[in-house]
Amino acid sequence: MTFYIGLMSRTSMDGIDAALVQLPGNTLHCGITAKYSDETKKRIDEVLDGKNLSLASICQLNTLIGRDFARAVMELLKEAKVSVDDIIAIGSHGQTLCHDTAVSIPYTLQSGCGHTISSLTGITVVADFRTRDLVNGGQGAPFAPLYHQELFNELETPVAVVNIGGISNITFIAPQQQTEGWDIGPGNCLMDAWIYEHQGKSFDADGSWAMQGRVIHSLLAQLLVDPFLSSAPPKSIGKEYFSLSWLGHYLKKEYKPIDVQATLCALTAQSIAGTVLKNNESTHLYLCGGGTHNLFLRQLLIDLLPGIRVHSIADAGVSPDYLEAMMFAWLAYQTINRVPVNLTAITGSKAPAILGAIFPVIKSY
Repeated sequence: MTFYIGLMSRTSMDGIDAALVQLPGNTLHCGITAKYSDETKKRIDEVLDGKNLSLASICQLNTLIGRDFARAVMELLKEAKVSVDDIIAIGSHGQTLCHDTAVSIPYTLQSGCGHTISSLTGITVVADFRTRDLVNGGQGAPFAPLYHQELFNELETPVAVVNIGGISNITFIAPQQQTEGWDIGPGNCLMDAWIYEHQGKSFDADGSWAMQGRVIHSLLAQLLVDPFLSSAPPKSIGKEYFSLSWLGHYLKKEYKPIDVQATLCALTAQSIAGTVLKNNESTHLYLCGGGTHNLFLRQLLIDLLPGIRVHSIADAGVSPDYLEAMMFAWLAYQTINRVPVNLTAITGSKAPAILGAIFPVIKSY
């Protein structure tokens, strides 16, 4: 068997998804979610909140995240009962600290030292995937449509796939047509941040809190006119844009927190449904990512998309929870084998390219 490992930080930033994938074939052999250490989580929060932006802090965080990613790899191998020697390479996305392509000099930063991961695991690492796409004129995101295409490449009818992570992104796949995809807008990021602020929970399990609230339609209408939501693709956005600070501009004191949560769920649902109805010719919509488990969100999508069957991607035999981690195992496979990937119709990149930087294992004899 030929194994690769994919690593992807969770939207809530409290864990690392690690997937052991057999390639070629994209078979998930084992998947786990490992927690960040308390120190790493604290430092990530400080940086993202703007409380500690010193160069020393950012550099130290790069090492800390690398250590936690390496620990996740070893936990995965132990769980799967697989040896380090059986792994060809690790594909590591890292923890996004910032991403903005709308400025004069576009930038993206995913933290998690590849040298550290490689040294602590004894496995070659491929990381820093987004930078090459940015340099080539692309948005640097999303990459998920590329992997959705790989998974659904034998379909005979058009489908849409929506990955609901912190940001939601969409993929349109049709036989003998070029796959297209882009970031839609907020996925879980606002809902996660709001429930954490008011209940201390990292996410709204099953959407149960939102389900008990009432949508504030005047607030929803204001949120839906954000220019990013109506801008033309290719486009990408970081979850730091759709933040509680962004939301705060629209809130009124009389709004109940539970009703705001319901409204944020409706925002995610309506932005997804509007994109599907405007662009899609298929009768099937597959959901993946953490938002797949939000029952209230899923019901809203069903209500908003009559005539379109809304599925979990699990119905197609793919894990909704580990798909993104699997994607970075697959991307590492492409890089190690020097296979360019084509993001021209997704990110707007000028040409196919080999993505990522390789951090080889240095063995002393």
